[in-house]
Amino acid sequence: MFIRKADLHLSILEDELEEIVRGDDTIIASALHSAEAEMRTYLYDSFDVDAIFATTGDNRHQLLVNLCADIAVYLLVARLQAGQYLEDRKARYDRAVAWLKMSAKTELYNDLPRREATVQTHINYGSNPKRGNYF
Repeated sequence: MFIRKADLHLSILEDELEEIVRGDDTIIASALHSAEAEMRTYLYDSFDVDAIFATTGDNRHQLLVNLCADIAVYLLVARLQAGQYLEDRKARYDRAVAWLKMSAKTELYNDLPRREATVQTHINYGSNPKRGNYF
């Protein structure tokens, strides 16, 4: 997996994380998988997501690790009742999604591996313009 539980400490304190999950690591694993899946959907069209998310350890793109941690923490914090701590986490989540959208449109320079272009065949359909012949 691209992101680990230890990476969440970039975005949340250990005590806060334990307060949210109450010792249930399956909740953390679910949030990590969901965050990675969300990032894949944004980056899929422009980048080689299999190569990006196959990297581990220090070879990972650090900005992506931080953004993935922000998304995962947002998903975890959303579990809290009455929206506690949600404003700051929502802002960080929105920033992560905005960066992913800009990257997907290639408006932002980054050093992620690009997806190889595939040949697509296009079929044109339609008719000739309508003609009005008046004699």
